[in-house]
Amino acid sequence: MDSINFIQDLAVVLLAAGFAGVLCKRIGLSVIVGYLAAGIAIGPYTPPFSFITDVDRIQTLSQVGLVFLMFAIGLGLSLSKLGRMGLPTLLATGLGAFLVVNLTQVLGHALGWSALQSLFVAGMFVSSSSAVIGKVVSELNLTHEGSAQRALSITVMEDVVAVVMLTVLASQVPGAGGESGYGSLIATMSAFVALLVVAGLVLLPRLFRRLEARADPELQTIIVAGVLFLLAISAAKAGYSLALGAFLLGAIVAEMPQKGQIERSFSGMRDLFSSVFFVSIGMMIDVKLLAGVWLLILGLVVFVLIARPLATGFAMILCGTPPKEARRASLLLTPMGEFAFITAQLGISTTVLSPEYYPVAVGVSILTVLITPLLNTHADRIVRLNEKLEPRWLTRALNAYSGWLRQIQSGKTPPLAWRLIKVRLIQIGTELLFITGLLIFSPKLLPLLQGELFAGVGIETHVVGYAFWALIGLLLLILVVAVWRNIAAVTMIFAESVAPVTRLPAEVIVHAGHAVGAVFLGYWLYLLLPIGSLPVWGWVIIAAGAVAVVVFFSHRLVYWHSDWQSSVQDVFTSGVRPEEARESARVMMHEGLEAWGLRLEDCVVPDDAPYADHDLGQLNLPARFGCSVIEVERNGHCITNTGPDLRIYPGDKLLLLGSGAELDAARAFLLSGKKDISDGADEFSGSILETEILPPGPRAGKTLAELQVARATGVRIVGVQRGEERFINPGGAQIVESGDHLLVVGTLNELRRFRRWLKGEDHRAETASV
Repeated sequence: MDSINFIQDLAVVLLAAGFAGVLCKRIGLSVIVGYLAAGIAIGPYTPPFSFITDVDRIQTLSQVGLVFLMFAIGLGLSLSKLGRMGLPTLLATGLGAFLVVNLTQVLGHALGWSALQSLFVAGMFVSSSSAVIGKVVSELNLTHEGSAQRALSITVMEDVVAVVMLTVLASQVPGAGGESGYGSLIATMSAFVALLVVAGLVLLPRLFRRLEARADPELQTIIVAGVLFLLAISAAKAGYSLALGAFLLGAIVAEMPQKGQIERSFSGMRDLFSSVFFVSIGMMIDVKLLAGVWLLILGLVVFVLIARPLATGFAMILCGTPPKEARRASLLLTPMGEFAFITAQLGISTTVLSPEYYPVAVGVSILTVLITPLLNTHADRIVRLNEKLEPRWLTRALNAYSGWLRQIQSGKTPPLAWRLIKVRLIQIGTELLFITGLLIFSPKLLPLLQGELFAGVGIETHVVGYAFWALIGLLLLILVVAVWRNIAAVTMIFAESVAPVTRLPAEVIVHAGHAVGAVFLGYWLYLLLPIGSLPVWGWVIIAAGAVAVVVFFSHRLVYWHSDWQSSVQDVFTSGVRPEEARESARVMMHEGLEAWGLRLEDCVVPDDAPYADHDLGQLNLPARFGCSVIEVERNGHCITNTGPDLRIYPGDKLLLLGSGAELDAARAFLLSGKKDISDGADEFSGSILETEILPPGPRAGKTLAELQVARATGVRIVGVQRGEERFINPGGAQIVESGDHLLVVGTLNELRRFRRWLKGEDHRAETASV
């Protein structure tokens, strides 16, 4: 009978979620709002009776939904994508979260919350909803705005911050047995993350290749699901959140060529179980509690709408974003996302937060989601009002700081030695974290092997222990040898670069570096190894055996490490997808557009467009509307050479450059009153916009027709600024003078040719040919 009741409960949950989700989509709200409302309607706290017979089993099933949800979030954020976002974005995200946490703790102190309660409430506020922000950006045609792209990058990174926050909170609740200090907790967690990520990058590609060779997608789905739950349980057994293990596997799989197939295979399960997760949160909301917390909800909404833009905007400014762009981006980062519900669920289940925080989290999230589009519709007015109210000395200070950072960023390229050393230091750090995780978490794994996996096989526990530690010792030897080789390489590069300056022999610097590296490595191993578990003679025997293995099998150890390193590099190189390259190129295209009063916008050619099969010269968009087509995306391929003879076909995505009114008029013409059939895929690649200054020389004083810039370099001049006067989409008769600011569009190689052309490096060749 229990099984029948469970099936009945699951049917009620899914049907309620489906109907509520359809209703919310019809009125323009997120389906998550519908899931929460469905949970409230069928939950035990809504009269006259509960539709669910066993709430606890639905809560247990919701944990499966949490695992799939975090796996999907990880799939959307690959490790290489994190690297491409750049250090300023990573720093701005971390600094913004730090400021939000501190502002929330100040609020908590004023409201009488405990330190741990304040930390949980801060955990609800540290991340925004990437889905809501993406929808707002699309609806307001902000896709090609620099502020929108920056906000999208930061909201993706905030998912990582939220996972870290969840892990910290899960280890700090009473009875969790977590470390008392945040520093040691973060260090240990970093070692655990490195252990899982490196092991996953080495082992999973081999597994997926074998499964692909069998051409059985069903087996691949089953095995990936098993690995997913295994990593989630491993994270929980290590003292962290289930979410951490699931998120890490998603980020690892996102680097692999099989990502698309796995994402499609898991989409149904993700949608099914994540709906159960959100419905279960709604079921825990007691509607009667809303009467007592509505003032708190409104107060926290006001706090979020002020604190998050202040914190994230200030963080972006400190990390190099121009102040105006940072303020506009911060207004997009206000809606709270699904991590608010996950954090609230964790806090209430561990009794840190009272049950009334369920409706608080839901109420604050829904209100911020509804208010965000209104805020960003009037973003320009809000930014101008802020500039008026802001003290002049603060405005001057922020602008001066931003200019100073831009000068530093555009300064000299770092020396070659530093670039080589930086790569080696990253490798050393990753390998040290992996070894640390191996030594910290291996003792927790051994009892599981001895007590559960091999107990029924008849193998003695001490035999399992010896075999286990022999394998761990071999892994440690491989990695320690790799760390030492990297230390030796760093020392050699450093010695060769500083020897001419210090006038010291390079050999002396190398020997000194080796001595420092040996002392550091030895002391680090001394801190990690369980020295007291064996007598001195035992460690002497182990050390002698390790030395013997290194002496006689060093080449084999180096070969194994090189093979692992090569396989990891293959994952990153094969995982770079065209759409992600387009996204990176898109971010580069926003530089300097605001100063020209221009923006970029996509327009898809309808199937029945009357101008289809015409070329751009016949359309004559610059003369008719004052805007230019700077790129055409056709069947996933990007065409950057958009000359007048380029023909336009149905389904082509045109990238238009112009002012707001010009773009509106051009879009109205191009769409010809028909509905835009764009599927929302707004990524493109190739072209970059830059502003260059025309130096004195033979180019100055001539018309664009005489210069033939496009023929000589491939770039197109789409704007000329002379003092306060601007010429948008200039014609061939436009004269350019020395000191003019030229807004040009082209690929990276074309821009390099254009810079050489400006300097006159190609002028002699042209003269000679004449």
